[in-house]
Amino acid sequence: PHENTVLRAMLSSEASNSLSPHEVSALSAILSTGSHPMVDLCKLAQKYYYVDGSEGSSSIKRLLKPTLNASDNLKTMYGSPTYNGRNFKDFQWHQIVDNGSGCAKDPYDILSGENPELDSANVTKGGGAVAAFNELQNNLHLDKQDRKAIQNSLLRYCELDTLAMVMIVQAWQGFLNDETERESEKH
Repeated sequence: PHENTVLRAMLSSEASNSLSPHEVSALSAILSTGSHPMVDLCKLAQKYYYVDGSEGSSSIKRLLKPTLNASDNLKTMYGSPTYNGRNFKDFQWHQIVDNGSGCAKDPYDILSGENPELDSANVTKGGGAVAAFNELQNNLHLDKQDRKAIQNSLLRYCELDTLAMVMIVQAWQGFLNDETERESEKH
């Protein structure tokens, strides 16, 4: 609902004037009333998905680490430094914790450990993203280097948030493929 509300408001505001007709059409299609409506992954997870380590949460952030542990598909796709996005180059999202458990590190913890010298600029949680955005908007005395560090951290955090949703869907696809293969082997 939130995403639909924000997107609908954006499309009906003056901000939409900077979009091409194709972009407006593509964005309109993913509204709840569009031809390809967005799916609420949290609701799907709440109704149909449980993974050990999630403590019963359906939050995508809370599901990500245990899903990385459970999914061979994700281990293969993200277990080497091959991820390239707008804000990451040759990045490895599936990293193993150094305690001998064989468990994956939480990608949000990986993100927080990247620039320890920029602790105030490290955005790793939603509340931190709101605070960082507020800092960018309202702190007129923020020097150029700090401003850039905060912007980069926000972009990386937002990319990971989006990637987390993609990873969950990729894991689900892998689980379904594995189940299909097991079923076909029975027959």
